[in-house]
Amino acid sequence: MGKYKKDMHWLRFENHLPRLFLHEKREKLVRWALRALTTIGIITSVITLGWHYSLSLSVGLVVFDAFLERTLFYYTSMYVQAMPDFEYDPDKWVANAFVSHGHPTDQNSKRIIGLVFTEEQYARKFFELLRAWNHGDSDNKDGNICISFITDEDMYYVYLYPSFDKASIKSMHKKVENENKLKKYGKEHFGIVMTMVICKGFSTAHGYALGTFVDNHPVGKSFLLGPFIQTQEGPPQPIYDIEPIRMYQYKARIPSELSEDDFEYQHWRMLVNRTAVGADT
Repeated sequence: MGKYKKDMHWLRFENHLPRLFLHEKREKLVRWALRALTTIGIITSVITLGWHYSLSLSVGLVVFDAFLERTLFYYTSMYVQAMPDFEYDPDKWVANAFVSHGHPTDQNSKRIIGLVFTEEQYARKFFELLRAWNHGDSDNKDGNICISFITDEDMYYVYLYPSFDKASIKSMHKKVENENKLKKYGKEHFGIVMTMVICKGFSTAHGYALGTFVDNHPVGKSFLLGPFIQTQEGPPQPIYDIEPIRMYQYKARIPSELSEDDFEYQHWRMLVNRTAVGADT
């Protein structure tokens, strides 16, 4: 699954010494602050103060000047993951089907996770978006498409999002760094990723087939993620005209098992709203 960095701190400690970490747009401000300190030092040198006041002020100015001189500036670039070319409507994703070709508790059974939609055309566009996150490939062997299941009491939430650790992201960031080695010498590159995250909540009131899937399908073993269509009568049916995506990894947790390194942890704390069945974020 993709790695996620939630933020960055403006103050770092290197060899137990504090160091400012600021965007390059703050560079002029820091330079002016240094000039102001120099000016203050000159002015105070001609003002008659008690020796202990002068000493304290001088030491303070030297320390603060050294602190500002150590400021590390960073510059940013942005990688934008594929976005939908259709109107996203969470109400058209109504359920999930967990299908086992073989006994549900047999770990050798072939399994499909079906996303159940109300419209075939919407399902087609939805799966085109997922494939776009994997550069058009239907085999997610590199883990570019992430799927997670977070269960909380009478609800479980399905997360779908592109990995934050894709090779294409690393390549783009490396290219930016190489292009700016001289222009931005001494500055640190901080890559930003813009992405869409899909999160949909489903009730467990009518069953919890997800639990059977998680208990019997090891992480790392392949399964299919496929589109299904809701029918007026009977169970949902697969949409054979839309190619499924072969998946290998998934994450299944309860909220207390999430760590700060998990994207879902941040999203859960800030955005998940459990006010209604099928709540979306």
